[in-house]
Amino acid sequence: MRICLDNECHKIDECKACEKNVLIICFLINLVMFAVELFYGLRENSASLLGDAAHNSGDALILGSSLFVMASTLRVKARLALIKSFVMLGFGLVTFFHVFLIFWAGTVPAYETLTTVGVIALVGNIISAMLLMYYRNKDINLKSAYICCRNDVIASAGIIVAGILVMFTGSYWPDVIIGSLIGGIIVRSSMLIAEESLQALNFKKIK
Repeated sequence: MRICLDNECHKIDECKACEKNVLIICFLINLVMFAVELFYGLRENSASLLGDAAHNSGDALILGSSLFVMASTLRVKARLALIKSFVMLGFGLVTFFHVFLIFWAGTVPAYETLTTVGVIALVGNIISAMLLMYYRNKDINLKSAYICCRNDVIASAGIIVAGILVMFTGSYWPDVIIGSLIGGIIVRSSMLIAEESLQALNFKKIK
């Protein structure tokens, strides 16, 4: 797959092909990370892993849907971004629900699993964010995808921190706190994307 990382590229056809390739690569990365974090999150009953799995599943959905509107108008892309913001909000609320269940159960996840999966997810998310960074200002569709992957970098770093703190404290609190923060990041991001989508839809020049 050819990927153009030149922000000033004026070869429209090649740029569109590169944008599609980037979205495909990031979609596959997020799909794999979702499966890994969901498996280990359920096995360890980890709030942070399940929260990030929910985030990655939302990202995979967002990146996958972005592939279908690449040639659409700005208004269509803005509408899709608005829908994506509601999807993100839903995953954020699901994350808080998992946090509550795990807090109630009081289970302590294995710190080795948290740290290892966190490192793997961090690498994948950094790659995705760096690839999308070059296209984030082309339209709101790509910007929303970039924001999701950028936030995943923060979430993955948080999982690593949770693993280290669980190792030293032997408590479930670091996992619960990081899981709550991930949920907060998802909800906040959904609000920002919704706000920008509404602004784009109200912009008179968009047809």
